[in-house]
Amino acid sequence: MTAGHRPAGAAPPRPSPGPADALTGTWTRALPGGPQAPATAQTPKRRPTPTPERLAALADRHRSGLGLGRLGRWAEAEEVHRAVAAERETYLGPGHPDTLDSRYETAYALSRTGRPAEALDLFTRVAEGRERTLGPDHPDVLAARQETAYVLGRLGRHAEAHAVYASVLASRERTMGPDHPDTLRCRHNLAFSLSRLGRVEDSLAMARQVAAARARVLGDAHPDTLVTRYEVAYALGRLGRWQEALDLYREVALARAQVLGADHRDTLAARYEIAICLGRLGRSEDALGQFRALIADRSRSGGPADPETLRARHGYGVNLGRLGRWEEALAEARDIAAVRGRVLGPDHSDTLVSRREVAVALGWLGRWSEALTEYRKVSAARARVLGEAHPDTLTALGDEVHCLEQLGSAEEAERLRWRIAALREGPGSATA
Repeated sequence: MTAGHRPAGAAPPRPSPGPADALTGTWTRALPGGPQAPATAQTPKRRPTPTPERLAALADRHRSGLGLGRLGRWAEAEEVHRAVAAERETYLGPGHPDTLDSRYETAYALSRTGRPAEALDLFTRVAEGRERTLGPDHPDVLAARQETAYVLGRLGRHAEAHAVYASVLASRERTMGPDHPDTLRCRHNLAFSLSRLGRVEDSLAMARQVAAARARVLGDAHPDTLVTRYEVAYALGRLGRWQEALDLYREVALARAQVLGADHRDTLAARYEIAICLGRLGRSEDALGQFRALIADRSRSGGPADPETLRARHGYGVNLGRLGRWEEALAEARDIAAVRGRVLGPDHSDTLVSRREVAVALGWLGRWSEALTEYRKVSAARARVLGEAHPDTLTALGDEVHCLEQLGSAEEAERLRWRIAALREGPGSATA
């Protein structure tokens, strides 16, 4: 039984806003026949001419949307940017830089509110629109393309994300140089994608290079340097080098507390990883102490139902199980599953992880029939949300097999094992 090791640095720091963040004037399209030509099926309708005051008001609303994003209020930011984008398109046209800026910010907010598919479509259109007028190597084009790679990763399309990151990196190195902060940000993201492709050794090597470069260019304590050192620690953990990962996470947590503050979300994220490492090293009593303190701090800063508070509670419960305290672990898992179901939804991946943890505890307590019921609920939900052949669904089906064997249902277990094998082979095999 394991606690979920949270991906590090999943959301890349965004580039600094460019000059296109403010409206700079009116853009109009010439109409055939001169200004008096009537609109026909062949003649585009004249765009309304915005007043300077209207343009200034839109610029103010655009800036307010940026401010909402900086506060983490992404759903509100998305609404503001979407509305401004619609008005800018009406007045300025779909390809105007200001319209595209608002579309970019809308997509950015969508990607931060768990809607990566919508964000991908919008980022792609923004990148294409910007490239038509600015050229393929313009920083604004590269920023949009880099965000398409980020949301591709969020959608699990890591090979495509890697290809886009590599292409953007080549452009950034050619036009900005290898040590420009935006180039280093892209190299960081490329290291991240390598890890998600299973190329952990390559990811570790690149992340170390980026961390060294960022320390040289930005300083040892710069937040971007610490993000990459965090990624180095994550790769070390993936390679089973838990003591090295623990040491590095502790350094990152200390530096973040000094630079960002003890209650900053990035500081708390590093503390979470410290607790994970302790559990992996068999130091579950120490891990419980770390998780206990983290739960208190997360509850104070984000509330008891915040997803990060619940993630810390999940880690606490996992380590209760490692210490053989299964009744306590079961109670904790059931409570977390209920809160996650209410806050995140019954089919959210975190909710299903907690429901699986309930089943794990039931199994360790010898209550196999109850465990089987829980595992079946998890596998059904994962098949519905992720598909029958998704690795997480197959894991849940494998859990069912184990329960059936414990209950003496050998024939049913064997039939399910054959079904899993067929699903692994591909479409059409499951019913063969």
